[in-house]
Amino acid sequence: MLFGKQGRAKVHAESSGHEPIPLARGASSTALHGDLVELRALPPKKKKFDRRKKKFREQKPRYEVRKIIRRETHEFLGFLKKDLGRYLVEAENSRLFIPFKILGDTRKGNPGDKVVAQFVRWDTPARIPTCKIIRVLGPGGEASTDHLGILAKFGLSPTFSSKVEEEAKALATPVSKEDLKHRVDYRDVFTITIDPLDARDFDDAISLKKIDNNVWEAGVHIADVSNYVRDQTATDREAKKRGNSTYLVGEVVPMLPHSLSSGICSLVEGEDRLTKSVRFHFDQKGKILKSDIIESVIRSDKRLTYEQAILFLQSKSPKEIKAAKPPPSRYSGNPGKPLSEIDIKMLTQIGESIRTLWGFASKLRKSRFENGALNLDSGDIKILVDEKGEPEQVLQTENDESHQLVEELMLLANETIAKELRKRGLPGIYRIHPDPDEENLEELRHFLQLFGISCGELTSKKEVSKALTLINKHPISQVLRIKFLRSLKQACYRHTPDGHYGLAKTDYLHFTSPIRRYSDLVVHRVIEDYLRENRSKKSGSEKFESLAKHLSSTERTSVDAERESIKDKLLFIYQKEMGKHPPVRHRAIITEIARRGFFIEIIDTLARGFVPIRTLPRDLRYRLSSNGTALVGKNPKHRLKLGQEIDVVIDKVFPSDKQLDFRMA
Repeated sequence: MLFGKQGRAKVHAESSGHEPIPLARGASSTALHGDLVELRALPPKKKKFDRRKKKFREQKPRYEVRKIIRRETHEFLGFLKKDLGRYLVEAENSRLFIPFKILGDTRKGNPGDKVVAQFVRWDTPARIPTCKIIRVLGPGGEASTDHLGILAKFGLSPTFSSKVEEEAKALATPVSKEDLKHRVDYRDVFTITIDPLDARDFDDAISLKKIDNNVWEAGVHIADVSNYVRDQTATDREAKKRGNSTYLVGEVVPMLPHSLSSGICSLVEGEDRLTKSVRFHFDQKGKILKSDIIESVIRSDKRLTYEQAILFLQSKSPKEIKAAKPPPSRYSGNPGKPLSEIDIKMLTQIGESIRTLWGFASKLRKSRFENGALNLDSGDIKILVDEKGEPEQVLQTENDESHQLVEELMLLANETIAKELRKRGLPGIYRIHPDPDEENLEELRHFLQLFGISCGELTSKKEVSKALTLINKHPISQVLRIKFLRSLKQACYRHTPDGHYGLAKTDYLHFTSPIRRYSDLVVHRVIEDYLRENRSKKSGSEKFESLAKHLSSTERTSVDAERESIKDKLLFIYQKEMGKHPPVRHRAIITEIARRGFFIEIIDTLARGFVPIRTLPRDLRYRLSSNGTALVGKNPKHRLKLGQEIDVVIDKVFPSDKQLDFRMA
């Protein structure tokens, strides 16, 4: 059962391949959005005669809800309101369009407060549904309240039970001599970490060592979480349940307690840390001569941000780098020694290492795209918040050479581990990106032709790569990339190596982030058993199959929560602009055209919004063009088309729908 924002209902059949079934007006009974229902056919209406076509109009089948089989709504977010002397809860989700009566004495809070409510019952359409208020989050519209709402909506908890916390603290013991058995000592090899400025946990490091005049060794060192978090412990069960860390704006909901994630497992500067490593030997031309997998111990020489790493890649002099502005301390976890306090010799070594590693990574990157990988890199934003959780700065992140250096080495390590597992017949959790549907690719091909991009059948990976290259060079590449990405399927986890379409890899998995992804932790355990020849611990494929489905689900939950967190902060920013004189103007690009208006993306913040056709000058009489790529006025000179840049100002903010409406400036 699916409801639109105005309460119009449609029913999707459980079996796939059927069109949605529209219901007659008022025929949804007591069903709510997402409920599983049983339908009953209604007698057809009296046929109406169409005088223009001179025949009776065809009557569509009519249905009504006969029975509610299963309720989908159990707990929901809403706002407390007072209407005619009685208190009600209005759901934040506008598809739960009917207000809820508060049962008994469960009313808490004040009008306007955001609450977590529990659905109780709805017996007859003649009455309104009832609920209980189980938690008051705070006044609606406040940043802290919105944050608590996201945690409640997606079932996220930034804290752990006392049992898990105590167990984790007991596990977080300093590295001892006993820990070094079976490990290769890399503490004297030059090693660095490169992470975002606000990172609190560092699970990957890279090292560089010269073997001889023609051979370099590059090491990818990953935090050995499996050494501390053992299978079936309380900490492990909680990590498995969470599946992954969730990165909300201003806060991380970690998969592991901080004593592990930001403590003993994190590859912080100047501390001994246990790792699992993949070593690669490169020749001077960037060709991989050999690789191996080891258990190791490292000591990071320097923690760098991406912003700092790019300075070294730009060949800035050590004096310029020392003078560079450091990242704000309140954003950066474990920042290490400031660059201004590091001697010239050390800075020179960092620069030489990063540039050498980039030389290898750039060749890996070029080879990857030549072999059919898709260049899906795009800009993103990072929102920095103040002590109250209110946004104070929006930064656009660029996938520059510093990001690409780390990305290529991590991709290489992940693929190497995946190939080793397949070769040895070991179980694993693989990262899969299914091939797109042919229908979607054909639709994409026709769409691209409207903008002068001609390509062959996109079932050919070569043609897809060609099309993407042309898209990236096109004047409205941003719009075309959105359409391209929508034609692809979502990546997921499986227990079988079924290939990764976007990366053009047969064998691929996640190994490089065990602090924040349970899939990586599982792979680490498989590798550990193999390296230590502990064959008795091998798990069956059945366990990995169900685990892969669970981790795909938790990942989707985290992605949805992270996106909503960004939306909430952007809503907060633009809501503060309401009523300002003169209104704040924003440069935007038109990304999608519809009959009722067009969608835009703000260039500075990447915020997405809608410009309703009602806000356009009525005398111009805008209508949708025949190919759906523009709104055209009565005078064809007045045209609003895909990819066009325009100036807009905020018009309305809809917190419940996470939607921004703009109007042209």
